Amino acid sequence: MTDRPETDGPETDRDGRVGGATDVIAALTEEFRQGMPARVARIREGVVAWRDRGEAGGLDDAERAAHSLAGAAGSFGFPKVGEAARQLERLLESAQAGAPAGGEDVAHALSALALAVDGVAPLDAAERCLVEAAGMVARAMVAYVTCSSRDEALTIGRALVEERLAACCNLIGGMTAIYRWEGRVETGEEVVLIAKTTADRLELLTERVIALHSYDLPGISAWPIEGGSAGFLAWIAQECHS
Repeated sequence: MTDRPETDGPETDRDGRVGGATDVIAALTEEFRQGMPARVARIREGVVAWRDRGEAGGLDDAERAAHSLAGAAGSFGFPKVGEAARQLERLLESAQAGAPAGGEDVAHALSALALAVDGVAPLDAAERCLVEAAGMVARAMVAYVTCSSRDEALTIGRALVEERLAACCNLIGGMTAIYRWEGRVETGEEVVLIAKTTADRLELLTERVIALHSYDLPGISAWPIEGGSAGFLAWIAQECHS
């Protein structure tokens, strides 16, 4: 019996080609990765057809596409994408069965899936899909709140993020306010809290700020985010609705 000689060289297949099965798997994995944005776009198209145009076939198409993506993502080693696709698939299956799975819940799950894909696939092909997925959930907004101190701003900001009324909050100190109050022009130092939220969370955010604020009339204003990083906008939507 002759032992197979040991070698430190690269693995070859039966035809003497370097890499063999390993190279094939790597090539298939990369092909799948690059194709994920298009798969998400197909799911989105089905969801839009079902939710906005009442086409039952769109729901079926979206569910099949989500099922396929979930299985393939797990096989090719993209667990976050697979988990997000499975969550969306479950919601679509519930809707198929007549359960009251609303379009808003499906849109939230679609946004989470788009965000997961954004983390592993080039944005060129996925950019439009991500923006539209985020837009389906809720319009991203900025809320501007003035606070009496850094401690107050920290307390309010942490509560908003912990309660998923905002995805994140930023504090800006050293702000000087000049305002008219009870007939007099006043000047004071304040800390600005900027919260990234969504339109459907704004009312609850406003109520929470008023409850936590020391002012009789807290300064709260908000405006929509008209553009920006697609992945970031999808993240705002996801964190405000998870």
